Amino acid sequence: MIRVAVVDDHPHVAIALRALLDQTADIRLVAEARRGSETIPLIRRTRPHVLLLDLLLEPEFDALSTVRDLRTDFPELSICLLSAHVEPTYVRDLLQAGVRGYILKDDDYVSQIEAIVRDLADGRLYLSRQAYEALAQATQLVGDRELLTERERDILRLAKRGLPNPQIAQALHLSAGTVRNHLSAIYRKLGVHSRQEALAIAGERDLV
Repeated sequence: MIRVAVVDDHPHVAIALRALLDQTADIRLVAEARRGSETIPLIRRTRPHVLLLDLLLEPEFDALSTVRDLRTDFPELSICLLSAHVEPTYVRDLLQAGVRGYILKDDDYVSQIEAIVRDLADGRLYLSRQAYEALAQATQLVGDRELLTERERDILRLAKRGLPNPQIAQALHLSAGTVRNHLSAIYRKLGVHSRQEALAIAGERDLV
């Protein structure tokens, strides 16, 4: 039996998946949640084989950090991201972190969900066409991206969402002073003097 969990803030996703997967003899939707903060406890409690995870949930949810934690604690879990859009460098980071699937929500993925789940459960990669294209684009940006460390990019992503330093520190399990030090390093590398300038330059150079 292949056990599937869904974390998505739109209930229709889980409803549609349950209706389709209930028609199969060996695949079951065993757990669902609507908040990113519930992801790790849900996985720990229900131990699914495949997780379908919405990339953008509550503002403070950091999908990349969650994926890294899940891959450490549950290495056999196949994680597939659901998203309404793609950012090339973020797709690359998520795949490097251990994600095995990236699906665009405007794809007709629900009708293919049985085959997708089987591929994921068998350890195969599943990417939407746009995700493949984004990954190809990201490989052209490696030189620029090496300018910032992985942690610095994590901080910029959260800053881009409008989180102040204390919330960034909480999300990444860092001290506020460490976040300030990272931001100072980012400003120095990008040749800027403020968060707004750093985000503008990072956006122009596809660093986040």
